[in-house]
Amino acid sequence: MAGARPPAGALRASLTRVAARLTTPVAYLGVLGGLQVLLLWVLHGHFGVWLPLAGTVGWLGLLALLVLTTDRWRLKLLSISGLGVLSAIAPTVWDVVERPRIGLTMEHDGLLQLESAVYRLLRGQPIYGVDWSNTPMAQVGWQLTPGPNPALHHLAYYPLTVLVGVPVRRLTDAFHVPFDYRLVLIGFAVLGLMAVAGLPITPERRFMIVTAIFVSPLITLYLWAGRNDIEFLAVLFVSLALLTRGQPTLAAGALGLAVALKPFALIAVPFLLVVLFIRWRTNRSRRELAIGLLALAAAPVATILPFFLDNPGAFWTDVVLYASGGIPDAYPIRGYGFGEILYGLHVIGRRSDNFPFAVFQVAAAGPVLWFAVRAFLRRPTSARWMGGYTLLLLAVTFFARFFNDNYAAVVMTLLLCVLPLGSLSLVAANTVRAGRLAA
Repeated sequence: MAGARPPAGALRASLTRVAARLTTPVAYLGVLGGLQVLLLWVLHGHFGVWLPLAGTVGWLGLLALLVLTTDRWRLKLLSISGLGVLSAIAPTVWDVVERPRIGLTMEHDGLLQLESAVYRLLRGQPIYGVDWSNTPMAQVGWQLTPGPNPALHHLAYYPLTVLVGVPVRRLTDAFHVPFDYRLVLIGFAVLGLMAVAGLPITPERRFMIVTAIFVSPLITLYLWAGRNDIEFLAVLFVSLALLTRGQPTLAAGALGLAVALKPFALIAVPFLLVVLFIRWRTNRSRRELAIGLLALAAAPVATILPFFLDNPGAFWTDVVLYASGGIPDAYPIRGYGFGEILYGLHVIGRRSDNFPFAVFQVAAAGPVLWFAVRAFLRRPTSARWMGGYTLLLLAVTFFARFFNDNYAAVVMTLLLCVLPLGSLSLVAANTVRAGRLAA
């Protein structure tokens, strides 16, 4: 019959074929790598011509290698890792080296605040409830709301984000070179590369994940400016790699570190708990379950609790109320999410106004969590872990007070990693079957 709708099975098969065509090393490198090279050329006035020229040669050469050969994956993986170092880490190093000579250019205000927080911490001074108006952070312009940048009176980062900079600052001081927090971010970027290399998936899939994270402007543009998303992303992939290799306790400890670095990682906790629950339901090992839970809580408790107990009011104001809108100078409503839509529709009059975003976050995240956990219980694979986590992260961040450009970039990057992760089980097949029988 004309105009009849295709069967659901045929539609699914068609979508699967489209996804398969788009999810290939050639497609990932062609599109994402092309955008990365283009961005380097756009910023050639900042980086010079040698970086974009080297990136272009490397990108075209590797693209030709992908198209002309079907094997030699060791060479291809080494090449994409090298291109990731060239396009993600080399520009960051360039900015670190050039900053003492040319001053501030594209640095994010959060980078400058973290550097000052590391300095204060090394001198035994508080980092929460502090006025940052006399620090380099005040040099960064602010036009979004009337008055100065509200972040000059609040440190929204978790303590571990500052603590990881302490040994690097001590090292740079020992060598009498300027401290730049991006040196910390470079270390996490290397850790992220190693974590992806540790995933027990096919070389083609590993190639695509490296491309999505390290040869794409979605992450690297913000890495160059000193935003710290790479920290929790790197440790998140460490946790996932450990899960895929049957190390749930170590994976729980790694995820705890990611949570202590950024609250975004907290959204992955339900999926780790499902893995621990399935294993407990099978082997009835209370010891493994207890150690896993302790490992998960260790880093957040050890790093957050001392700072909270030192000054509960300052910590709660800076870390929680500043981001959620519970104080007059809270982080302004902005970005590409629900809050900006409401502001554009004049439902919210000023960017500094309070609004019950938490109600909408819970309303959006509840159904996503329900369906994602049920799907993950049926097939606890790495792709479903990442897919469920990313959709839940999107639901929480989109309906938050602000949904910044780097938040959107993180979500898009993780979505690009879902299909390449494939159907690798995070729990042994016999464990899943036994767990279902015991249910």
